[in-house]
Amino acid sequence: MTIDKMVLKETLSDVSVGIIIAFPLSFCVLHLCNYLDFSLFVTSITQTTVFTFVAIVRKYCVRIVFKKGETNG
Repeated sequence: MTIDKMVLKETLSDVSVGIIIAFPLSFCVLHLCNYLDFSLFVTSITQTTVFTFVAIVRKYCVRIVFKKGETNG
C-alpha cells in the first residue's frame, strides 16, 4: 500500500481546521440553544444542521486551496 502524501496533507489539514472550528462553534450553538430554552432534541438537530453546513463550506474551501496548489506546482 502506498500513501499519497498530498491527499494525506489535505486530509490532515481539513481535520485540523475542523477541530479548530468545532469547539468554539459547539460552545456558541449550545449557549444559544440554552438561552432559547430549546429541548435536547431541537438542540441536537440545530447543532447537526450547523455543523453540516460549516463542514460543507470548510471542505469546499480546503479543497479549493489544495486544487490551486496542484495547478501551481
